Amino acid sequence: MFGIPVSGTHAHSWVMSFPDELTAFRAYAESFPNNCVLLVDTYDVEQGVRNAITVGLEMRERGQRLSGIRIDSGDLTWLSKMARSMLDEAGLEDCGIVLSNDLDEYTIRSIRNEGVEVMSWGVGTKLACAYDQPTLGGVYKLSATRKEGESTWTDHIKISGSAQKLTTPGVLDVRRYYLDDGRIAGDMVFDVNAPINEKEVIVDPYDSLRRKKLAGKRYETLLKPLARNGQCVLPAEARDAMAARERTIAGLGTLDETQKRLLNPHTYPVGLERGLFDRRSALVAKMKGFE
Repeated sequence: MFGIPVSGTHAHSWVMSFPDELTAFRAYAESFPNNCVLLVDTYDVEQGVRNAITVGLEMRERGQRLSGIRIDSGDLTWLSKMARSMLDEAGLEDCGIVLSNDLDEYTIRSIRNEGVEVMSWGVGTKLACAYDQPTLGGVYKLSATRKEGESTWTDHIKISGSAQKLTTPGVLDVRRYYLDDGRIAGDMVFDVNAPINEKEVIVDPYDSLRRKKLAGKRYETLLKPLARNGQCVLPAEARDAMAARERTIAGLGTLDETQKRLLNPHTYPVGLERGLFDRRSALVAKMKGFE
């Protein structure tokens, strides 16, 4: 949820659980009138700042104050300067700016040296983790919702200034394909409620020219439910740490040797099912106002 959390995960989910960003901002301001910091990069930072200004002016009319806005992706320096100008022009000079997104002392110093006015810094991963050691980041992003009594799901997507933070809509699962000799051929992220293209083509979400056809190969579906309706449904043996270790060792054995070398390893193909890739691209274009 909004505020000044180290991670933006709950904040983005809060926004995406409402019909639109402005409605979410208004609800949050009503719930937290005395310490309201709105995360403005769920869809588009510039539009997010405009919505925050609308809420900030409404709060002022109620005798309250918008404490700040928070930016958690993209070019933090450029976006902060843009946001500061927009806030000041709207008369919200007392609304501060909070920055986060894997910040460390070097990034903070660089941003400060460029003259950005920052109220607060959100430092998490590189403070709490030994970041020079391997780390695994994990986030939750809402990808689809279904109201009680409905049979169809509604897609949701998060747009960011960082391509790595662009989410994938739908009720998702993963297929792992295998070559005849037992080595893995590639992973497909797909929507369980949508048909899969007959050639079973995957598309690299970061480079649409990188595609791979997987039709005709043996596959298995990877994701297994852990809980349903608040009850654990995954068998106890599947939750055993030593069993997980054995599965990992067996899985590593299915990789090609070129994919396991430490220096310049061959990239293992993982991509979006082609129809899902096209649907995501169309949603982005719609959210950005290109369609």
